[in-house]
Amino acid sequence: MSEQPDAWIEKVVKVTSALGMNPTRTRWRLIRWQEKRRQAARRREQTLDHIRYEHKTCDECGSVQDRDATVCSRCDAKLGGRTLQVARRIGLVPRSVSVSMLLAIAMLAVYARVLVAQGGGLGSPSAGLLFDFGGNWAPAIADEPWRLVTAVFLHAGLWHIGFNLISTAVIGPQIEELYGRGTMLFLLIVTGVLANILSDATGMDGVGIGASGGISGLVGVGVGYGHRLGTPAGRELRNSMLRWTAYTILFGFAFGADNRAHAGGAIVGAIVGFAVSPRQWLRPRLKLVRILTTSVAAVVALGALAIIFTRTPGEADAATAELSYEPHAMVCRKHFAGDAEGAQHTLKKFELTTSQASIGTMCDQFLRLRNDCWKHEAKQAGGGKHFFEHCPLIEQAFSSFVQQPAWNPYLAQADICRKQLADDVAGAEAAYTTFQPGAANTPDRVELMCSRLLQMREWCRTDPARAGAEPMLHCPLLEKAFSAFP
Repeated sequence: MSEQPDAWIEKVVKVTSALGMNPTRTRWRLIRWQEKRRQAARRREQTLDHIRYEHKTCDECGSVQDRDATVCSRCDAKLGGRTLQVARRIGLVPRSVSVSMLLAIAMLAVYARVLVAQGGGLGSPSAGLLFDFGGNWAPAIADEPWRLVTAVFLHAGLWHIGFNLISTAVIGPQIEELYGRGTMLFLLIVTGVLANILSDATGMDGVGIGASGGISGLVGVGVGYGHRLGTPAGRELRNSMLRWTAYTILFGFAFGADNRAHAGGAIVGAIVGFAVSPRQWLRPRLKLVRILTTSVAAVVALGALAIIFTRTPGEADAATAELSYEPHAMVCRKHFAGDAEGAQHTLKKFELTTSQASIGTMCDQFLRLRNDCWKHEAKQAGGGKHFFEHCPLIEQAFSSFVQQPAWNPYLAQADICRKQLADDVAGAEAAYTTFQPGAANTPDRVELMCSRLLQMREWCRTDPARAGAEPMLHCPLLEKAFSAFP
């Protein structure tokens, strides 16, 4: 700041002092205003110098290149002509599109898609809905491995996506600056997938979703490279990323997120960052490798987004339906093992509507319903007319609780039809009356039921699509019950 104020300032101070204003305050306000004008003039001058600057700068690695160069001598990226460089300096053409920004937009779009599917509102999506859209669930990975990628773009609530958006905005650009935009995307997807695999392998219970495994991988890359660099700037990068690791772990404990995925992603990333420095990765002879990894990352990311946006949730899918009972079974398994804290944690994780005080009641009700399914009384127990769909799924989720032979809803009907085919009309009618209390015109109903079931068995053998909903679930049961029939 200038020590000697301009002469005009003193003249203004004298006039304002005569009017009763504080001369010292007026003088310093005018001096500050004058200094801001001079700073603005210097910035304009520097901007013009930057626009007129003869040399080129590389958008990929930021290095200064000769004015006549067409390819960066450091990373082998194309530089473009001087007109394009000047247009970028003026701001007419964006220097580059941040992949971190595109990732954030993609995650927000996916989150909006899931919210629309659940009927609006800002509440957290259910585990079943997240599974429908591609959540990572260990039993489904063998048949649908793409879930390891789609899960990276899904989030369970505002806190979850909010934290990951902030992390992406802070960490992503730093890794982009070090390794390049395409490489950042590749690292996020690879470490995110490996984090999901590690989580599944270590016994994650439930649906895994979120980009935090991949973001932790980017954090690990920064930690590994900063430690390898060993300079003050490297140590600062390492320590900054280690703080983000701590934030992520604390977030995991606070909101029940999967810290196994966080730790797995960070470890893989740290190994990569320590093993491969940006200087090595950006060598011209690795240009084809960089193009390949970027292309693979882009195709995989776009493919995952296409799967998510073309999924139709709520269809009668055996795995999805099973999932609706599996979380309850997980809670009950821990409840009966005396792990009250674990049962409450699972209850909170899956956002089940049951209160913590009612866990015991819920588990007893499920076991009673399972028992009613065994006695073919699921309609009275609450299964309704769709008990054929629910009983096998409840049995599948709760099969480890009570050791019983596999439940089959067609056994009672097969017994009725066996008597009917043996001309035991009275026995068939009595059995049918027990199976369907109060049914009228019993002989005709028995004959109709048996003919339909035998026709359905034939369809199961020749054209399963005609056998009704869930043929893969019901046809084996039907075949087993009627195996002795011609």
